[in-house]
Amino acid sequence: MGHILPEEQLIEYLKPYLKAKGFKKKNKRWTKDTGEFTLCFYIQGSSYSKEDYYIRPGIFINTLMPCDDFYGHFMFEIAPTTPEDVARKFDNWCEEWTNKSLIKERLLAFIEWDKRNPLENRRAGLVDYEADPVPAREFFSITLSAKQFIIDNF
Repeated sequence: MGHILPEEQLIEYLKPYLKAKGFKKKNKRWTKDTGEFTLCFYIQGSSYSKEDYYIRPGIFINTLMPCDDFYGHFMFEIAPTTPEDVARKFDNWCEEWTNKSLIKERLLAFIEWDKRNPLENRRAGLVDYEADPVPAREFFSITLSAKQFIIDNF
């Protein structure tokens, strides 16, 4: 991978930034409970290279807690660029993925996409992702019960 942004530099920038926004830090994970959601910012080291790492934000729906999801009901990955860019992308993503009506709208679009592009077609390489892009990749990892909760409650 060979990131432009060293992990330590990102952490030093983010510590005061996330603390000022009300996040609590434990190891390389910051969390903030907003009532309905818990926002997470996680930096995960690579098992292949000491210099490489992954930035994996996630959002938990508090009503569905506890759960087995480590990163969140919704998860995302941010490419390490600059500390400011990473923070901006995290803030924007959190704003979108705590908007309940937007989440439901995206889920309904994803369900329609999934019907057009069933798993067996995806595994067989029969899906043209450019002609029919995935509406929200975040729903690939969410459970059926969480999807139903969103449909019923958001």
